[in-house]
Amino acid sequence: MSPMEMELQIQADRVMFSLNKTVSVLNVMAHLPYLLENEGRILKEHLSEIEMDFLMHVLKAYGSSPIAEDTLDNLKINNEIFDTINNIKLGKKKFPTAEEIDSNLLQVINMIFANKCIRFEIANAKNPVKMPYLVQFINDFEELKAMAKIKLYITGTEEEERYRKLRKAFKSNLMLTAAIKDLEQQLNVQREQLGSELKKKMEVFERYNKKIAKIKEEFQISIEKTIDESERKMMQQSLESEEKQAILSLEAKAIADQYSQLLVDHLDDEKILRARTMKIHSQLQSWVVKYDQDMTEKQAEYEEIKAQYDSEKTAMDEMEEKMEEQSSLYNTLMAEKKEEEERLFQELAFKMLMNRSARIIQRAWRGYRERKAKRRHRKGKKSKDKGKSKLVYTKKDNPNAILENKYKGDLFEAMKNPNAF
Repeated sequence: MSPMEMELQIQADRVMFSLNKTVSVLNVMAHLPYLLENEGRILKEHLSEIEMDFLMHVLKAYGSSPIAEDTLDNLKINNEIFDTINNIKLGKKKFPTAEEIDSNLLQVINMIFANKCIRFEIANAKNPVKMPYLVQFINDFEELKAMAKIKLYITGTEEEERYRKLRKAFKSNLMLTAAIKDLEQQLNVQREQLGSELKKKMEVFERYNKKIAKIKEEFQISIEKTIDESERKMMQQSLESEEKQAILSLEAKAIADQYSQLLVDHLDDEKILRARTMKIHSQLQSWVVKYDQDMTEKQAEYEEIKAQYDSEKTAMDEMEEKMEEQSSLYNTLMAEKKEEEERLFQELAFKMLMNRSARIIQRAWRGYRERKAKRRHRKGKKSKDKGKSKLVYTKKDNPNAILENKYKGDLFEAMKNPNAF
C-alpha cells in the first residue's frame, strides 16, 4: 500500500469513527425520555450530586425539571428538540450556528454519554420510550454512514470503473429496450397471423362438426337396422335352441341310464380287484417276513465274517509292523549280496577275458608261423591261407588292427554267448 493510500485509509477510519460516535450520542439523546421517567431514577443512581444539580439547572432554563414535575411535563424539552429537528427537515428553520447552540445542554449530553452505567441501562432496557423524530434521524444518519463507508473506502480508479460499468449497463439497457420493442412488434404480427390461422381452423372445425353430425345420424340408422336384424336372429336361434334342448334332454337320459349300468359293472369289477389286492397284500406281507428272516441270518453271517476279518486284519497289521522292522536289515543284506555278486562277476569276467586274450594271441601266433613257413617254400607266389585262422597278413597290414577288427565289440556281451570261447 502506498503512503497516499495509507493516508486515505487513516482519514476514512477517522471519519467512520466520528460517525459511529455521533450515532451513539444520538442514541443516548433518543432515550432521554426513558432516563427522565420515575423522576429521573436512573440519572440519580448513576450521577453525582454536583452533576445532578448541573442537570437540573440546565433543564430549568427550558422550563422543565426531572424531579419536580411529572414525566409528561418533563417531555417539554424533548418536544422543543422535536420541533427544532422537524423545522430543519421541512426547511422552515436553518440548522443552528455555533453561537445559537446551548453549550450547557451539549455538556449535559456528553456527561450522560460518558457514563457507562447509564449506557448499559439504555442497552438493557426493554421497550424504552424514545423520541420518534430522533429515531428517524438516527435511521437516516445510519444510511448516510453506510453510503459514506462505501464512498470513503473506494479509490478513484474503482469509482471510475464502477461508473464505466454503469454506463455500459445503461447502454445495454437501451439496447435491450429497443430489442424488447422489436420483439413486441413481432409478437403483435404473430398474434395477427395466429388470429387469422385460428379463424381458418375454426371454420375447418365447424365443417368437421357438421360432417360428424351427419355421420352420427347415418350410424344411428345403421344401428337401428342392426338391432332389428339381431332381434330377428335371436328369435330364430331361440327356437332352434329349444329344439336342441329337447334332443339333448333325451340324450342326457340315455347317458344317465348308461352311467347307471357302468356303475354296476364297475362295482363288480372293484369287488374282484379288492379280493385280488388282498391276496397280493397277504403275499407281499409273507415275502416281507421272509426277507426279514433272511436278512437276520445274513446279518449274523456278516457280523461273523467281519469279526474274522478284523482279527485277520489285526494279524496282518502286526506282520506289517514286523516286516517294517526287518526291512532295514533286509535292505542291508541285499546290498551286500549285490556287491558280492558284482565282485564275483568281475573276477569271472577278468578270467574269461584273460583266457580269450590268450587264445587269440595263440591263434594269431600259429597263423603267423604257418604263413612264414609257406613264404619260405613258395617264394614269389601268392597263395591262400588254408589254416584254422582266416587272417590274411601282408607287409602293409598290421596284425593288431586285424585282431581288433575281428574281435571288436563288448566283452561282456560276448561273455553272455556260450559259443564265444
